Amino acid sequence: MFPVQGKRVLVTSSTEGIGRGVAETFASNGAIVTITSRSGEKLERALHYLRRINPAVYGTQSDMTNLDSLNSLVSYALHVMGGIDILVVNSGNPPREPVTFSGTEIQDWEHAIRLYLLSAVSLTKLVIPNMVSRGWGRIFFLSSWTVREPQSILVLADVSRSPLLQLAKILSRDYGKHGITVNTILMGSFPTEGARRTLSRYAESKGLPFDQVWKERVLDPISVGRIGDVKRDLGSLLLFLSSDMGSYITGTGILVDGGTSSAV
Repeated sequence: MFPVQGKRVLVTSSTEGIGRGVAETFASNGAIVTITSRSGEKLERALHYLRRINPAVYGTQSDMTNLDSLNSLVSYALHVMGGIDILVVNSGNPPREPVTFSGTEIQDWEHAIRLYLLSAVSLTKLVIPNMVSRGWGRIFFLSSWTVREPQSILVLADVSRSPLLQLAKILSRDYGKHGITVNTILMGSFPTEGARRTLSRYAESKGLPFDQVWKERVLDPISVGRIGDVKRDLGSLLLFLSSDMGSYITGTGILVDGGTSSAV
């Protein structure tokens, strides 16, 4: 589809759901890919699956909330791939969500900020010198449409992720001259286990059937009438932005939400 063959890609939190779909998209198009997970069991399953598509897939355990772990992750990826051309920062959900502000504790905020903001800052600082030295790079922060239209029950994620829009803008200005683009992807709803777990907890807290909540809060707001497909709707966009055809797009937040957001 788009020429990314031989590009070296690091995708975090990538053994299931959106992360694995993104990793599979790059691997299917000839990229060299490193995936990560906190779980060794999930990592082995994902590697077994992805290496049937492309043997040039590597993986290591890593914790997005632990900065030492992220240092080790980047060292591993640089070692096995020889460099990092494309960084895709993906994260799971805070364990307390869905939760409103009154139900949060300061420890929840500390965890969410490490998970979403500090992980992205740390990973970017670690990979960008390598990109600068080669005069080329792509950085993607995977976020959500809800950072533009914050949801009360997603207060931890929406507040902690919103600074990534500013970070992408600043980095795009500082590093564009080095052939590096930085964009935030504002995702809509995709059929992942993480999304279903979060909504299941919400449905249970309200005493409502899961199917009713899924329809009202996920399906009904989507203008195109369907939930997203990770590889077709998100992966193809990342392939385009990772190619030379996407080299003029940087510093922006790109909605991939099927028309869910009503923000201008």
